[in-house]
Amino acid sequence: MAIYQATAIARRLKNSVGEQTFYQRMGQSVVKMKVEENTSNTPLQQRQRLVWKKMQDVESLFDEVAAVGFPSRPVYQTHHNAFMQANGGVVSVNDEQQVTVAYERIFCAKGSLKVPLDMAVAFEAEGRQLVFTHRAAGNGTGKKKDDMLYAAVVEKNLEEIELVELKRRSDSEAAMFSLPESWDAEQLAVYVFVLSENRRKASDSKYLEVKQTQA
Repeated sequence: MAIYQATAIARRLKNSVGEQTFYQRMGQSVVKMKVEENTSNTPLQQRQRLVWKKMQDVESLFDEVAAVGFPSRPVYQTHHNAFMQANGGVVSVNDEQQVTVAYERIFCAKGSLKVPLDMAVAFEAEGRQLVFTHRAAGNGTGKKKDDMLYAAVVEKNLEEIELVELKRRSDSEAAMFSLPESWDAEQLAVYVFVLSENRRKASDSKYLEVKQTQA
């Protein structure tokens, strides 16, 4: 790129002539050479492209959940962008170009509310059910008794997700979710988060380890 002194003819040049492109930048006349093709394909660039493609797949998978899980985002920000911003670094690629998703680090909701500290989930093999439990609670800092608990359940191999409304913070009974027949219980990633009654506030999502139990 170079800055040139505009002549009467050059002032009329706005696009390209031959291998050169003319344009105005910050009140100055600028010329640069055309680049016919970007042939950059270093291993680092290949890995970056793989990371970006997989991250787009992850964002698409969590789209329905992110639409409700980021209610406090700035007005100019979409839930797509909020999800991407919250999850930088969850996808990695090694030197053999194998792609890995750190599901335990994903945030599908963000906010100031609090998930119950004792929230837990277990899998009952006989009924193919996830059982969600927590101790009932009332109002307090970062919590209201009418807050609703949600779960996002992912089958990683199939890349499918279900958003499940569980129960209120004040409810003491367990909540159940039956796995679809095609889902493998060994391939689950489970997240819980809280929404206020008016759905305008959320908590950070929390990744839960699934315990195995008998019915």
